Amino acid sequence: MCNPPRHQSTTSTSSSPGIGPGVGTGTITAAVRALIPAHPVCTEALAVAKSILPASILYHSLRVYFYATAFMRLFDDLLPPDVHYAPSIRSTMASEYDNPTPSCTPRAAPHVLFVACILHDIGTASTYNDVPERFEVVSADVAENLLRAHGIPEKEVRDAWLAMSLHTSPGIAERLGGTVRALRLGVRADFGSYPLPPPELIDTWADVIRWQLPRLEIEKELGDAVCEQGIQNPQKAPGGSWPGDLVRAKRDNPEWEGVNRGF
Repeated sequence: MCNPPRHQSTTSTSSSPGIGPGVGTGTITAAVRALIPAHPVCTEALAVAKSILPASILYHSLRVYFYATAFMRLFDDLLPPDVHYAPSIRSTMASEYDNPTPSCTPRAAPHVLFVACILHDIGTASTYNDVPERFEVVSADVAENLLRAHGIPEKEVRDAWLAMSLHTSPGIAERLGGTVRALRLGVRADFGSYPLPPPELIDTWADVIRWQLPRLEIEKELGDAVCEQGIQNPQKAPGGSWPGDLVRAKRDNPEWEGVNRGF
């Protein structure tokens, strides 16, 4: 991890405005909690996310966890023998991402994958506006501190850090396999740039995702949060990065009030 700066997790909000409407108002129902790994690190990570993220980003992060879990099973050959996925997914797997690099990361324990997913956008919170790092790295550092505090083995901490810091890096995260690929594809699936996992793998969560984790204005709120940080602090949006693309799109279309055209 090249010894990145350590950003502590926090459940307190900063004095600056939140990243969007509804900060700290997301509702975690009993049905959603029942699907979250019963581990103390998950309880704390969820509390952190719920306290400083708007409902749209909180719900997105939970959906990403469910999709990432399914992709982890799909790519790691843990499917029951009677499960068959759609030809479109089979084709995509064979042509793009069914050939991870020799140094790919291993499959994560459920509680580690949950922390990586629920906190993958935590760096967009206004709490971290003044930290001169990309939001992906800030998020990864927050999760690293939390996982270490709960005694998670260093190798698993490293895998979570890589997954979070690379989740906006197309063509790299997919090839690393394991936790990194699962998180990346979970994010892509939620934003429609990758097929959803097979119905057989998400039927347990389908009703929860549909009825209890609404999309709200996730594309607009997340894009605006990342862009605003990058405008205020250029170190957060270097050239060639997704944050950098969002800032450039905003500057090219300053009057546009819809979803950032670089999203």
